[in-house]
Amino acid sequence: MNKIKFAQLPFIVKFMTCASIFMAWVLFAEFIIDRYGWHEFLPFYRFQNICPYEGVVIIFLIVFWIRTHREKIQ
Repeated sequence: MNKIKFAQLPFIVKFMTCASIFMAWVLFAEFIIDRYGWHEFLPFYRFQNICPYEGVVIIFLIVFWIRTHREKIQ
């Protein structure tokens, strides 16, 4: 059985993979950080609003996408 590289997957699969990782962050922020009051201890975190942490997650996803497409398709 051959392994399939991420770059070989259809676009919709790659997009939904990145979207699910971002949504995991959004749900973590909503259900854990906001609900239990951890937002008071995080610098620059905005309660129920877009904050720099979402930017970090988006940059992580862009780096993930670029690094997986740099792998040579065989």
